[in-house]
Amino acid sequence: MGPTARGGDGIPPHDSPANTLHLTDSATTVGARQCTHATPRSGISTVVVVALAGSPIRWLDDWQSSADVEAERATFVVDDTASWTAGDPAVRLAVESWPATDVSVRTVSSTGNLTDMGVTLTDVLETHDAESTLLCFQSLTVLLQYAPLEEVYQFLHTLVSHVDRTEITAHFHLHADAHDDDTVATLRPLFDRVRRDAER
Repeated sequence: MGPTARGGDGIPPHDSPANTLHLTDSATTVGARQCTHATPRSGISTVVVVALAGSPIRWLDDWQSSADVEAERATFVVDDTASWTAGDPAVRLAVESWPATDVSVRTVSSTGNLTDMGVTLTDVLETHDAESTLLCFQSLTVLLQYAPLEEVYQFLHTLVSHVDRTEITAHFHLHADAHDDDTVATLRPLFDRVRRDAER
């Protein structure tokens, strides 16, 4: 199904842009530390977060306490149907972020609308400087709850191809023990690196 595994051992030089699949336990909180600790190069000052799992506020707090530099620009892609009982996400994120961080929020009509998700992400990424941008996708497990594996695979194949062309650094998170071995094996070949993150 789809392309074969990437050439060689599948791991590019440490200082080159890469897309990484993070396999976590279902109990593991998907936070920014997993991205900041594993980012293969320095100079990341712009983050794009697909926030389908967990709190964007908590992610931004994690980033600001873990990263070597504060984010100059942070864009969060969220499900428009999500319940934000504590107020508008753009306002809350702006309040929580460092003063120098330019925060924006983009919404998709629903988590299962992969066409809307793809168009939104492409539009967002094309307005960012690839050399300084990190894409963090939380999480593929949530995506697989709303769309079949075949559709998610095709969506990721297109997105990862765009990431490769633009040389953006990208991290995708999957709660591996929530899926059967065939699902994980199907998605693995799409990525340059695969990491197993221990529960923290």
